[in-house]
Amino acid sequence: MPNETLHIASLLVHVRPEHAREVTRWLAAQPESEVSAEDPSGKLVVVVESLREVRILELIDAIQVRPGVLGAALVYHQVLDPASADEPADPVSSQAAAEGMPT
Repeated sequence: MPNETLHIASLLVHVRPEHAREVTRWLAAQPESEVSAEDPSGKLVVVVESLREVRILELIDAIQVRPGVLGAALVYHQVLDPASADEPADPVSSQAAAEGMPT
């Protein structure tokens, strides 16, 4: 598919501490997502990588209705070309270009 894009998103999920283990297990079982950080107070950082932007929105919706979840927020979203996603980039230049700013 010539117009494929890779969506990388980071979510902050706040759960009741007594539900953190259960929610973390559920998140880890979701395709295209991983829990990359946890806090004993019930805050989780979730990274999602998907070729479909709607997958990120569907995951946020599913998280919001899980027992023990207080909230889920999108805190980062980037769109990349999957063919070059693993190549190192100059973060300032690539972000400026993505936002249509001169470099």
